This record gives sequence, C-alpha cells and structure tokens, in this order.
Amino acid sequence: MKIKHYGIPGTDVSLKGRWMQELLIGNAPAELQELQGKKGLLFSKVVLDKFIEEDAKHGNSVLVTGENRSLRTFSSGEKRKALLNYLLLQEPDFLVLDNAFDSLDKTSVKALRSSLERVSVETAIIQLFNRQEDLLPFIGSILRVENQDITNLMSVSEFLEARGQTAFSAISTIPPAPNVFSEIPEALVKMNEVSVSYKEKAILKNINWEIKKADFWQLIGPNGSGKTTLLSMIYGDNPKAYGVDLYLFGSKKGSGESVWEIKKKIGYFSPSLTELFTRRNSVLEMLISGLRDSIGLYQKPSDKEVRTAKAWLKVLGIESFSGAIFTGLSELQQRIVLIGRAMIKHPALLILDEPTNALDDKSALEIISLIKLIARESETAIIFVSHRKEKGLEPKKIYQLIPTENGSIGEILPV
Repeated sequence: MKIKHYGIPGTDVSLKGRWMQELLIGNAPAELQELQGKKGLLFSKVVLDKFIEEDAKHGNSVLVTGENRSLRTFSSGEKRKALLNYLLLQEPDFLVLDNAFDSLDKTSVKALRSSLERVSVETAIIQLFNRQEDLLPFIGSILRVENQDITNLMSVSEFLEARGQTAFSAISTIPPAPNVFSEIPEALVKMNEVSVSYKEKAILKNINWEIKKADFWQLIGPNGSGKTTLLSMIYGDNPKAYGVDLYLFGSKKGSGESVWEIKKKIGYFSPSLTELFTRRNSVLEMLISGLRDSIGLYQKPSDKEVRTAKAWLKVLGIESFSGAIFTGLSELQQRIVLIGRAMIKHPALLILDEPTNALDDKSALEIISLIKLIARESETAIIFVSHRKEKGLEPKKIYQLIPTENGSIGEILPV
C-alpha cells in the first residue's frame, strides 16, 4: 500500500495537546486509520533541546555516539541530522515533523529536505509547517485540526488556493518622531577591516561595512557565519568591538560613549525579547516603555508619551488592545507591538533579528509590510536579518557573510 503523508499548517495543533499525544501513542483519529496502533516519533526542536541539555550536563549525547566532540559544538543543520538519524534507528512507523526548517540556512534546508525525501519512501510523514515554501513535495493532503478534531481534509492544491493575504500596505504614514537625535552623522556604522576570533576559532575576517542614514539592509549568511557576533558588536557590549576599527554614530567604539548612550539611538527586535516581558504591562504601557528604553513601565507617563503611543496603536491596527495585557496577545500581535516599541522613538538605526522566524506566511507578510512602511516613511536605517528570502521585503542593499577557514568575509550583493 502506498504510504500517505500529511501536512498540518500553522498552529492548528499543539505538540502538548491531547490530539498529538494520542496520535504519537497509536490512537489515531478515523481520518488517519492507517496509523492506528502504529509507532510515532516526534522530530522537533523541543526534543532536540532536551538532548542538548543532557549533553551539557553529562558531556555526551546518544545522538553523537562515537563522535569526538560535544553535541553543542554541532551546527544547527548537523544537530537536526543527528536527531533524524537517531529517530530512524528506533524504526518508527511515522514521524511528526515540527517546523523542521525553522532557523536553518539554505544549505542545511536543502540537505534536510533531501534526507526527508529518502525517509518518506518507507516512513509516513506528518509535517507541521508555518511557511508554504517549507511544505515537502511528497505531502499529499492537508489536515485542519480544531478542538481535538479534524475539521477538514483537503488536497495540497485546494489548500494553496485558499491562502489569503493581509498587510499594512494601505497605511500611508507613521507618527512623527517625539524627539530629534542631535549630531547624528551620515554614516551610522562603519567597519574597516574588522576581524574577530574566539580562542583559536576565527569568526569574522576583514569586514568592511558602512551603514548610512535611511539605508535598508538585509544581512544574510549561513548558520555560524557570524551574524550574531556582528550585531552584538553594534548593539551589545561585545568586548570584541573594542580595539578594532569600528565607528558608531561618528565615534570609535570604546572612545567615550557608554553602551546605554549607544542603545538610545538604536531600536532592536528579536523574537526572543518576548521572554523578557513577563510583567502584567498593558499594550499601551509596552509602547511607552520604548520611549524610555526600559523593560516595562515603572513611572506615570506624560501626556505627550500617551498621545504618541496611542498614535502608534492606530497605525499598528491594535487600538482595541490598548488596555490588554501584553503577555495575553498572540505571537504575531506581540511581535507587532515590540517592533512598534523599537520604532516609537524613531531611532537612527533599527535592528530586526529574524523578525519572521517561526511565523506562518500570512503573519510573516504582516511583519514584512510593517517593516516596509517604516522604511518608506522614516529616516531610520534598517538592518533586517533572515535566513529566508522574504517575499516582498525589497531591501535596498544586501550584505552577505561567507564562511572561510580564516573567518567569514563580507560581500555586498546586487539587489
């Protein structure tokens, strides 16, 4: 009998929910009767993180038996390959893939897709996916799951035809800057022959990169190429940024300005920021905190701050959520609020580190449209970091990190 493979889009099903737990122990729903009583295993970052945690505690992992190095030293792609091989050794009847390609570079995605295609010949696959481009070519049917029941079973072509799109493209302006940063030079960031090494490992080699006012850059490069190191030298307190030829807002890094003085001129967003905001602050308070560079709001805001935040609520399309608790919002809404928070002061530079990671196509389009609005209607320079070629992003310039044995070199690509 031909093996059937299924896709489940977006957040239709939770890994911890009863539907998935029942499926993995062999209690399949009527629509998946061929999996009744079968053995299923989960291929997920959640599972991989548990192995990495064990490796950190004990210095070894069953995923890399026979290897003369720790699992933690493997690249993201190598870790997932090791997990897949380990799961296959357990001889499952089916595998559940939980957004298997998130955070992987193109080379790693290609290798993993090839491995999964080989696996699909003998093992059933149920793929949970956020992005349409991630859908594996052998997936034959799409499931929609709601309240522990399959509400729809459709072909892939029917699913693709039903996909809708929404965006911020109809908005023509954003609120003006509440304050103007003085003495901001034309060149916001300038790196001249910057090289970085950690112990014996070379990370970056002779990086030359200049970011000017109103630039819109996309920063790309494979996993481990040094993107995070590069950003931390600009935004963080990375000690490697001192003693090299790096200028921020006209001053050499380490020549007098504190990290906090630099951060005042920079807006920053990463999906991991959502983990920092655990207090019961309202959405309005979260936006106002961006004017004060604080995590949460601890003092009564001024009337001007409230007016500015309310104007942004309107632009972001979340006026009705003004008094809602931030932690109760959906993932997309939280990201929209945090990008608004990063932008509310009209920083000279806005760093967006993987803002669309783990989002579905429709949500990613919302984020991309908001970023394009900011680029179009402000003088803020943008650095957008992503592993994917995002549909409709339209950066003005692309800076690529290319790994070599002596550290990653930089190259400006044509747009």
